[in-house]
Amino acid sequence: MVTLRQRTPAVTEAPEPPKLEEERICEDVTILSDDSDEDSSSDSAVKHLRGRWELASVLNFVNVFGPLVSEKLKLTAEEIEMGLIESNNTNAQLHIALLKGIPPVNKNLDDANAWITVLCKKLAPWWPWIATGEIPITASKGEEISEYQRLSPINRLKFLKALCELRVQQDDARSYIQENTKEGDLDSHFRKRKLGGDGKKTSYWFDGNDMQGYRLYREVNEISKKNACSDKSCLSWEIEATNLDEFQRVARELSSSKASSLAATGEKIETEALPVVEKYHKKKERALKKKMKKEQLVVNVNFSGPMRRSCRNRIPATYTYDNFDKMISDAVEEKEESDGDEVEEREQQSVSLGSDNDSSEGNKMNSTEDEAPEINNDDDKENEKSKEDAESKGEYGVKNRLRQRVTRNSALY
Repeated sequence: MVTLRQRTPAVTEAPEPPKLEEERICEDVTILSDDSDEDSSSDSAVKHLRGRWELASVLNFVNVFGPLVSEKLKLTAEEIEMGLIESNNTNAQLHIALLKGIPPVNKNLDDANAWITVLCKKLAPWWPWIATGEIPITASKGEEISEYQRLSPINRLKFLKALCELRVQQDDARSYIQENTKEGDLDSHFRKRKLGGDGKKTSYWFDGNDMQGYRLYREVNEISKKNACSDKSCLSWEIEATNLDEFQRVARELSSSKASSLAATGEKIETEALPVVEKYHKKKERALKKKMKKEQLVVNVNFSGPMRRSCRNRIPATYTYDNFDKMISDAVEEKEESDGDEVEEREQQSVSLGSDNDSSEGNKMNSTEDEAPEINNDDDKENEKSKEDAESKGEYGVKNRLRQRVTRNSALY
């Protein structure tokens, strides 16, 4: 006896109800908030970097010793900042250029991420003399590469600052300083002058060049008599201005200050710093317009119709005498046909002109009827002879031109 068991129905998941418009809007807002969080995090990282005196020192080193480090490496201050935050190729290029000036130079320095291992090995013995505190990472069988990528931008900045300190200790850097400075010249580009301050603990510094850009720094010295310290952490640096609008704003605020020292600093910014920044700003705008114009030309060429030159079909070159003779004979036939058409046109024009003059010259033709055939026969012979000479010359000229064309094609191919 066979017993049938009751089949249990398969459990199927109920379809999700369609999302309401409000829910979709909430999801979009969430995605936008994630992007805004990334932007805000990068902005905060830039703000933290610009509050460190080490960044001002690094930018000043690149400004002064840039030609010695690398003539090809030309970076703006913003590119250096983003390189420290993202640890991108720009950051690698800057470190590699600095490491190549510190002997002995490693042969594998240009390999991917090999510069991080070389950096740790170079800085480890010199760290107590060129930096404060303990070195964040050391060479450890390749693990230092992943550790460096996990470092904060501030610690990467400390590594870069220490590398600049070690690079300036080399012999070529010292000779570079001696060659570019003069005795008693206090205004050389190796020594920066502050624009002014309140005379107590706040000072303003102006630094940069046309490649890197110009910046206005605000230095605040927190050292007091009660809490005296010789550590550089007592100094706080802030970047007050990086573009023309910010320079103008700071100049207006300081010029309108009640303190005479700050007002004088504002006037000095207007007279010394603003003209340089304005000139740099105009140059940057012209370069940007030129770049946009070139990009627009490239877009127009790509989206326009195909050019005539690209549609031209090249005839394959052949080097047999049969093809050569055929080309000459075809060209001669084309020439004869064109000459025949021209002769017919001339004859039609002469016939039309002759019919108009028949009535007026009828008597003259009757009076010279006996002599005319002989003269006409002589003229016909001369015309036939000249026509044969012209045809032979034309045929020779066509053949000569075709020979030159074939030799030219053979030389090209």
